Amino acid sequence: MEKDFTLNLDNNILTVVLGEQLTTSNAPALMEELNAYKGQTIEKVIFDASKMTYIASSGIRTIIFAKQKLGGNPVIEFKNCAPEIRSVFEMTGLQNYITFVSE
Repeated sequence: MEKDFTLNLDNNILTVVLGEQLTTSNAPALMEELNAYKGQTIEKVIFDASKMTYIASSGIRTIIFAKQKLGGNPVIEFKNCAPEIRSVFEMTGLQNYITFVSE
């Protein structure tokens, strides 16, 4: 599995810097790393999507996992998300669970 992301936990905020794609080749590795934070009080998960150009259904499942399974019912934030990626979330109805931020 290819790892195209980094995670950093700071004061109950988990930042995930994503690479160009979140697909079946790297989403399972991201889910596995997110799983290590289960049970902790995570207030917010920030997905930095500045480089992201494509998200597959396995990537979307990983985002849902972050919302449902991490401790503390975290806020999910997508930072610098391309319009094409945001439209995928809107088509799936997940935009109600995600805050989109541009910097």
